[in-house]
Amino acid sequence: MNIFELVDELFEAFAEGLGEPLAESARDLPRALRLAPERVPWSRVFSHEATLGAPALFAEAMPGVSRQAVRDAVMAHALAVIDAFGTDRIEDGQIPVSPTVTAVLGRARHERDRAIARLFGGQAPPGCDFGPADVLSLRAIRSERSLLESGQAMDMDLYERASLDKQCAGLVASTGLARVAGWSEGRCDSVRTTLESVWLGLQMADDVVDWEDDLKGGGAWAVCLMKGSVPPPSSGERPTAGASMRKHVLHSGVLRRMLVRAQQHMGLARMRASALNAPRLASWAAAQEARLQGLVAGETRHPGYAVRAHALAAWAGEVLS
Repeated sequence: MNIFELVDELFEAFAEGLGEPLAESARDLPRALRLAPERVPWSRVFSHEATLGAPALFAEAMPGVSRQAVRDAVMAHALAVIDAFGTDRIEDGQIPVSPTVTAVLGRARHERDRAIARLFGGQAPPGCDFGPADVLSLRAIRSERSLLESGQAMDMDLYERASLDKQCAGLVASTGLARVAGWSEGRCDSVRTTLESVWLGLQMADDVVDWEDDLKGGGAWAVCLMKGSVPPPSSGERPTAGASMRKHVLHSGVLRRMLVRAQQHMGLARMRASALNAPRLASWAAAQEARLQGLVAGETRHPGYAVRAHALAAWAGEVLS
């Protein structure tokens, strides 16, 4: 199964179902959310198939589950993640509030809920519906913005909890598919914890390579974590915006610590996916773990390496494509 093609097919079906002119607005959503410079399918927006197609990766371990159940779960998951990204960007002020975008995201939530209801043949059981996840996610997005703008010291546990709360909608459909497949509560919990490790690994890596852009936009987790782990310098010099802040972040080693945690989470995702007999997900997680290991090594030798490597990779991808 090509998960990227499946996601694009399902999103196109969603767009067609909206009717014109909203269908065209839906197809333009990646550009409208400033996730892409031009109109492209979602398979061109995210490079990891787990992001929009996680249920299909777990379906490998569910030989008895129907093809339609997998499609419904992927539809629910993909629309939930797209809505979460859109809501986050609107709440953070990264894009202007648009009636058209708001309407498309509203319909995405509606179709997401219909897909999860089809999966269960009726109302989803507690823990497998999106209502509580929507509330928690929105609260986490707003809380994160307030925390980052304050620039106050944070510890790693708070950071991880905030990140998971913001991404909780990305757990629902895969857990629901496991429930429909007849998995035990323990195995359903393992699906959830596997995805939590995936999301944390990806989020932490992104927060490392994007920390300077995030700081310009209002606040960065790297800065808050640095303040929470490094005592004030004996000189009394306090980090401020610009070159001074960059120097303090790089010298603190916080970027390396974040990458180490990301690598650890991907290692956990690999082991958990393997235990669930989901080899494709385990293999993907292993590749991410190895990539992060390389970034940790580079960051150890040359603070700021990960940011530079990311920028060069983006440049090469644009020039050589």
